[in-house]
Parts: sequence; structure tokens; C-alpha cells
Amino acid sequence: MQNDTQNSSEQNFWISYADLMAGLLFVFILVVGAIVVKTMLIKSDLSALRSDLEKEKAALSISEKELFEKKRTLQKIKQKLQKTMEENLHLSMQISRLQSEVDDLQGEILLLKNDISIKSAKMSLTQKELDSVKKLLLASNEELQECNETKNRLSKKNESLLATLDEKEQSIHLKESEIAQLQKALLLKKREYQKVVEDLNITKLKIKHLTGIKIGVVKALKERLQDSIQIDPKSGSIRFSSNILFNQGSAKLKPEAKKELKKLLGKYIAALLEDQKVRKYIDTIIIEGHTNSDGSYLYNLNLSQQRALAVMEFLYKEFPKKRALLRHYLTASGRSFSQPVMKNGKEDKDASRRIEIKFRIKNEEAVKELMNYINKEKK
Repeated sequence: MQNDTQNSSEQNFWISYADLMAGLLFVFILVVGAIVVKTMLIKSDLSALRSDLEKEKAALSISEKELFEKKRTLQKIKQKLQKTMEENLHLSMQISRLQSEVDDLQGEILLLKNDISIKSAKMSLTQKELDSVKKLLLASNEELQECNETKNRLSKKNESLLATLDEKEQSIHLKESEIAQLQKALLLKKREYQKVVEDLNITKLKIKHLTGIKIGVVKALKERLQDSIQIDPKSGSIRFSSNILFNQGSAKLKPEAKKELKKLLGKYIAALLEDQKVRKYIDTIIIEGHTNSDGSYLYNLNLSQQRALAVMEFLYKEFPKKRALLRHYLTASGRSFSQPVMKNGKEDKDASRRIEIKFRIKNEEAVKELMNYINKEKK
């Protein structure tokens, strides 16, 4: 009876343990899904921003080309106007010269009439001489009429030229107004483009600042831990060999491994979370389980997750006063053999079996996406 009770208790324990693992797996899947959705949204926003920039550049290029064409057309119109004004001046001089000739001719006719009157008073003209004088007067009148007609024709032409000149001036004013509007629109486009460039430069400075944060955190870790723990100089992560922590195919920590974890991992977690200056930049501390490629991927995925969870459970039990911080910052993840350790082009199976503890600073994923986008723009 006692054995039945013990078996029932063990069975209930394993059922509860299985439910707990299923719940943790479901939470992990939800977290991963949220991260993927957030990443896709950021990529979509960056693609839209890049498309808008390309459109703005194309619009500016077209506007500058249209402005150049308008200026060239205006230059041609000004040259034609100058030529027309010169022709008008030449015609005005001709009209003045003809008017002077008409005035001279009228004076000569008047003198001739006076002379005829004097001669008529002095002598009696013959009919033949009289007819000759009439013909001369008629010819003079015809010449005078032709001069008047020429004067009227030139006057009308002058009026037509003046009307044309007014139309050209109005057209030029309209073109100048259009050019002014185009220049104003171009200036606005340039200001908008300059603002985009300024925003991009500000973003680059922010990225540079955020990138420097991780370097600063790694530096702070090295200063605090000194040589007690070997830290990756770039990522700030630490690594434990699975051969030291677990038996082959097992997710149960070895007794001798617990002392090492408590000593080293405790210092590492404390260095990240107890210093407020460092902790304000930390987003997540990740315990990652890794295996080599012996066996199937799913088997190793389950094994790596169980090992990462075993390390996390150990921390919960050993540091009960820090559980609030651990709940907020700590997470466990199994990676199977997706990230093997390579040596001379081949997998180092012993080194691939490992537990890695790494941290991610706030906005690190967004920084990576922005850096990728800026690098594409430079190319």
C-alpha cells in the first residue's frame, strides 16, 4: 500500500512537472512570436521610410530639371524681346525720317505755291504752262498722299509691335511668376529633404550612443569581475561546458557543478543587476542551452531547453532574495545544435555542448535593424 501511495505521488509529480514544462514552452513561444512581429513591423517602417526618401529624391530631380528648362525658355524670350525692341527703335527712326521728309516736301510745296502766286500776279501764264503747273501740283499731292499712307502704315505697324511687346512682357511676368513659384516649391522640397537628412544624422548619433552602451556594460563587467570569470570581449557573455555541468544525455546538474555555478554565475548576475548604473541598460539576461549534432534536432532542442531551465531553477533556489529581479530579467532558451562551435571548418562537438549566459541591452534589436538599413543606404 505504501508503495502504491509512493508511486501515485511520483506520478502526480511528473504530471505536474510536465504541465509546468508545457506552460513554460507556451510562454516561450508567445515571447518569440511577439519578438518576430515587432521585428517585422520595424522592418516595414524602415522600408516605407526608405521608399519615401527615394520618391523625394526623384521629385527634387524632376523639379530641378523643369526649372532649368523654364530658365532656358525665359532666356530665349528675353532675347526675342530685345530683338523686337531693336526693330521697333529702327522703325521709329524711319518714321521720324519720313516725317521730316514729308515736312520738307510740304515746305517746298508751300514755297512753290507762293512762287506760282507771285508769278501769276506778275505775268499771265499760258494754258500749257498752267497745265504743267497742275501736273506738278498733282504729282506733289500724290507723293504727299503716298507719304501719309506710308506714315499710317508704319504707325499701325508700330502699334502692332507695341501690342506684341506688351503681350510678351505680360507673358514674361507670368513666366517669372511661375519660376518664382517653382523656386519656392523647390526650396520647400530642399528644406524637407534637409530635415530628413538631419533626422537621419540624429538617428545615427543615437545608434552610435546605443552601440557604445553595450561596450560600456562589458567594460563595467570586466572591471568588477576582474579575472575571476572569462568574459567574451565583444558580447560580454560567459560559457560553461556541458561536460562539466551535465552527464551525457542528462539535464540534471552534477553536484560538483553547482558550487562552480553558484560562485561564478552568481558574481556575473550580481554584476549586471546589483549596479544600478549597469542595470538600467539591461533588457534581458538569457540562459542558452546548446548541444552538438549527435541525435535529432528535436531531441537536442528538448535537451538543451531542459538544461537551460535546470540552470535557471538552480539560480532561483540559490538566490531567493533576488527572485524578483530574476523574474524580471532572466529567461531560458534551448538552441539544440543551431549554433555549433566550428574549428578548422569542422564542428567541435565537445565545445558545442555548452551553456551560455548572455545579456541584451534595451533597444538592441532596433539598433541592429537600423544599422543594417544605414549600411544598405551607404552601399
